[in-house]
This record gives sequence, C-alpha cells and structure tokens, in this order.
Amino acid sequence: MSYSILHQRACQVLFREVEWFCKHCPRHKKRVGRPPDYSDCLILKLVMLTYLTGLKGETAILRHAERFYGHLGPLPSQSRLWVRWRDMGGYIDAFRRFLLSKLGIDIEDMRIIDTIPVPVCRFFRRGRHRGFVEADWGYCASKDWYYYGYKLGLCMTTAGIPDFFDLFHARPHDVNFLETLVRYLDDCLVFADKGFIDQERSRRLEESQGVLVLTPKRSNQKQQTPLQSYVVNSYRPLIETVFSQLTEHMHLQGLGAKTGVGLCKRVLAVLTAFTLGIYINFVLGRPLLAVKELFA
Repeated sequence: MSYSILHQRACQVLFREVEWFCKHCPRHKKRVGRPPDYSDCLILKLVMLTYLTGLKGETAILRHAERFYGHLGPLPSQSRLWVRWRDMGGYIDAFRRFLLSKLGIDIEDMRIIDTIPVPVCRFFRRGRHRGFVEADWGYCASKDWYYYGYKLGLCMTTAGIPDFFDLFHARPHDVNFLETLVRYLDDCLVFADKGFIDQERSRRLEESQGVLVLTPKRSNQKQQTPLQSYVVNSYRPLIETVFSQLTEHMHLQGLGAKTGVGLCKRVLAVLTAFTLGIYINFVLGRPLLAVKELFA
C-alpha cells in the first residue's frame, strides 16, 4: 500500500471515529448560553493529529492543518486551541476508553507494566521551573541517565495497547508503584522487569486480587527460574517498541508543558493518540504498533 493511500484511509478512520464519538457521546448534553466557536469534534481531531503526525505544539499542528486539512474549516488560534484542549481532559480520556472497548482489551487476562522517565526541563534549568510542584530528581538505570521530572507508569496488554497509566514522583524506586499500576486488575497475570521484584508485595497482590506478578530473577537470588525469566524477557522488545514510538515520534520526553496540570493533559493526549493509531491499524489490518507510518 502506497503512503498516499495509507494516509487517506487512516484519515478516514480517524475522522469517522472522532465524529461518531462526539455525536453519540457529547460532552455537554444541555449547554446554556452561546454555542462555542469551535466544536469539540474539531478540537479532538486537532489534538489527535498533533501527536499522530509527530508534530510538537499547537502552532505546528495549526500550520499543518491549514496546509493539508483545509476541509476541517476555520481553525482556532494557538491560545484558543490550548484552552479548549486543557478543558477537554476528561473528554479525551473518555475517547481513549471508547477506543479500548472497541479493541476488546477487557477480555485479556495478561498485562505488562513498566515505567519511563518524563523530564520537564533540561539539566541547566533545574530549580527554575515553578509550575511543577511535585517534580523531583530521578534516575533511569537502563540509560544511566539522571533527569528532573516524573515517571510515567504504564500498564499495557501483551499486544502493546496502553490500558492504565499514572504519573509518579521520579525519585522512588519502581517497586513502590506496583500496587497502583495493578489496582484495577483482578485474576490477571502481570509481567514486569526486575525493578518490581518484591516477594511480600507480590504475595499480597496474589491473595487479595488474584494478580500474579512475574519478573526475571536477579543473578544473586538463590531460587532461579530460567523459564520464567525467558518468558518475561520475551516481552522486552514489545515494551521498547511502545516506548520508542511514544518518545521519538510523539515526543513524550519533550512535551513542552509549563505546569503539572499541562503535563498531565499532554501525556493523556499522547496515550490517546497512540491508542487511536493502534485502532486505525487494527481496522486497516496492519501491525498494531506500526503507528508512526500512518501520518509521518
């Protein structure tokens, strides 16, 4: 399939799903006063296109939309787009849950959990960002990298579809977030890396929720289970593919947010756009995680 045909079909699926969702699940069932200048449908389309095209910021997507998506009609200003985007956080998450239901992830009983750094400023600007009250220093062992910001904890299916996520303090060890990342799961098998090794926490989760957490064994542990380590490590390439698309194509580690609230809204938009890209590939019969090729 040529790029032009792929892009055209991807746009058709994107616009169709957004329009259907906004028509059947309106944000304001009864709105008092003057109708908004720009519909929720238009704003949601622009937000999704922002990250699916790999652009950074509202100004870039407005220029891109004006050039290539003229059929969308009159476009808002950069500031107006962000105000509407910020106010639609709950609606964007509802759209993400709508896509997850169409992908049928509720019937799966296996999940993968991991964390990824979300820096909020460069090293030389540390301490000068006043909008991030809970930001802190963190360390990423896989990259041997110190950063200032947060950790994004992600719970995904074994196909790489993000299910649940949360932003955490950067400093604590990953194992402290284990219960939070699986709190909505019951009778489920969870694969995690060595950062989530904690026998006592795992035992409590298995007894209370029926959640069995499997991790590779550290080399200094007395009880070694090579088969278990092999199975868990076999999902590592999938995790790296997901994180690579989120960071390199959708700029998860360079969102340009100025406050903690703004960061949360942008992270939510990134994961919703990624889920939409997976859904488009599902409809088109393509590999689910080949999201970058749709609009890049």
